[in-house]
Amino acid sequence: MVLKTIDNPKISKLTKQTHEVQVPPLCPKTGNPIAGSTLTITYVPKEKLLEVYSLNEYIASFIGSNEVRDLELLTQVVARDCHSTLGVTVSVIGKFILNIGQTVICECKS
Repeated sequence: MVLKTIDNPKISKLTKQTHEVQVPPLCPKTGNPIAGSTLTITYVPKEKLLEVYSLNEYIASFIGSNEVRDLELLTQVVARDCHSTLGVTVSVIGKFILNIGQTVICECKS
């Protein structure tokens, strides 16, 4: 899935953009992560902004993925892909609630 962007309207100085995206259960076997899990993506935009519907589709494309098999890697891949798409430094924080009574928080900057 390809991340899409929209032009930054630059009506006033936008100093930071933050997206908080709900993460669906990604593993068909365990059902993890469970409801309430999020990815928070933060960046200082230049010419482009992440397109919100594309971002939801992009995250959903990881459901049952054979390439991204753990939440730590997911956080890193999202940071890398957002950085590549936008051309700016991107910070991603994944807060993943597991059905075994644990919460895993991963932070990555790319």
